Amino acid sequence: MNPEYSIIIPAYHAANSIEKLFNELQSFFNSINSSFETVIVDDASSDNTWDVLKSLKAKNPNIKIIRFAKNFGQHSATLCGFSFVKGKFVITMDDDLEVHPSQILKLIEEQKKSDNDVVYGEYKKINQSLLRSALSGFYKFGSKIEGKNKGKGSSFRLIKSELALKLSKEHRHFTFIDELLLWYTDKISFLKVEANKNFIERRRYSLTGLFRMTGNVVMFSSTVPLRFVTRIGSTLAIVNFLIGTFYLLKKFLFKTPVPGFTSIIVSVLFSTGLIVLSIGIVAQYISKILKDVNNKPSYYISEKFADD
Repeated sequence: MNPEYSIIIPAYHAANSIEKLFNELQSFFNSINSSFETVIVDDASSDNTWDVLKSLKAKNPNIKIIRFAKNFGQHSATLCGFSFVKGKFVITMDDDLEVHPSQILKLIEEQKKSDNDVVYGEYKKINQSLLRSALSGFYKFGSKIEGKNKGKGSSFRLIKSELALKLSKEHRHFTFIDELLLWYTDKISFLKVEANKNFIERRRYSLTGLFRMTGNVVMFSSTVPLRFVTRIGSTLAIVNFLIGTFYLLKKFLFKTPVPGFTSIIVSVLFSTGLIVLSIGIVAQYISKILKDVNNKPSYYISEKFADD
């Protein structure tokens, strides 16, 4: 008999937290008298996370564990987990207990009330640096250009399993889960949940990684860079046309000398810089398209224990 809920946990250097998280999950689902399974994907951790997972698997038959051959990232690990779920609903969460499993009840109650395909639990990050907060705020603000639900959400979510399975089968190289979900459905709820003050603090992404991930999201899911270049180009074309017309009138109608070596150089340098920037943005889009055309894998599994 299939479980009611499938919990997906992408794990990275989680040797000190993953067993405690599983025990808390077990206590929670026992308290609400619901069946569940846990799918844990080890994103090629270099510590002994995999050994801890194998030990957990030996003692608990309702755990499935998968290990990547190299580090593919949190979203790829989550996407991989979708392929192994059997539950009616899928719940995704981080491996560090930043959100306590007891908060899952809020997701379940909201889904029953709204019957939406996706329910997000949003929470304020604890001990997040000012720079990370600023980057997150900037991304969310810029995302609003593309739609009201862009830039919202978190890794703590409940998803109908048929939607999760569809993502696992039809995805391409781009693997930003929140964006993929928006491609498929507008039936999404957002609610506030409480962060766990006693979580095991650990940063999954370096600042470089955050910049890279944000760049990938923007390039894969947004037309903002292209629209920006188009609007700047159109504006400059109009401005340059008006300026050119003005100086032509001065020269030929009013016979006024038009000295302008400095202005010409400035205009040429500025225009050249803009052209190079535009070519760079277009090249980034082409590189992403090339990866999709060549079917670059989102992940590769090196080892798994996922028998029912």
